[in-house]
Amino acid sequence: MRSTPDITRKSLLIGSAWGLLALTAGCTKPTTGSEALPSSTPTASAANVAHWSYEGAEGPGDWGNLSPAFQTCTTGKAQSPIDIPAATPKSPAPITLAYSASECDVHDNGHTVELHAGSAQSLTVSGKNYAFKQMHFHDPSEHTIEGTRYDVEFHFVHQSDDGVLAVVGLLAKAGKSNPVWAPFVDAAAGSTSSRSIGSVNLASLLPASLEHFAYEGSLTTPPCTESVLWLVLDQPIELGADQISKLRAVHSANNRPTQELNNRTVTLVNQ
Repeated sequence: MRSTPDITRKSLLIGSAWGLLALTAGCTKPTTGSEALPSSTPTASAANVAHWSYEGAEGPGDWGNLSPAFQTCTTGKAQSPIDIPAATPKSPAPITLAYSASECDVHDNGHTVELHAGSAQSLTVSGKNYAFKQMHFHDPSEHTIEGTRYDVEFHFVHQSDDGVLAVVGLLAKAGKSNPVWAPFVDAAAGSTSSRSIGSVNLASLLPASLEHFAYEGSLTTPPCTESVLWLVLDQPIELGADQISKLRAVHSANNRPTQELNNRTVTLVNQ
């Protein structure tokens, strides 16, 4: 176990103030150029007015100045991503998956590539159910663990009936080629338009262990809305160097820098 940092503890409070968000469901595609949750599901129209980027005058350091709808990117105190410290105590809040094989397709929204499932998928954590909305990637990773940054990070975005988001963060490092990820990687690299990748079982994309770090954070793109439940898996997966290169050729450096932890608690959850 990693040592626990000397930080002030507070309870993990997950709110439900989602007036800014308008999520798509199932295989519905976002409008081209729409914002991501936390990097990819469309946000409210007010957030779509201002253009943002990962570099230059419209980059992460200036997001809060681009639109009144983006002010939380600057003023928020529970922002994501973060550098994840080791933390105790361990919390008895496992992730229970209700994933099954589904026809899926991919769509490039201009900032990342999303995967959408054609049939209902969901997960449960702490007795609450969250419906799967989409999965997307960042290169390199947005979250770091004790300062270590990974080659890629995948975000599995879910939403509860009352509008709360729960995002599973999956880190990936260079290693052996990963055949279960090949359909997504190849399709992401092959076209900017929507395209089918056939049947995929989302559970097969995840590692054997779902042990994870849980904390209260935010979207990692404008409008940086807070009260997002983050579930960052402790066990990374491996992707082949060629697979990472394919993703990087489509979108690279699409990661927000880590944000201050402030008084939040990060809890390692045994699975």
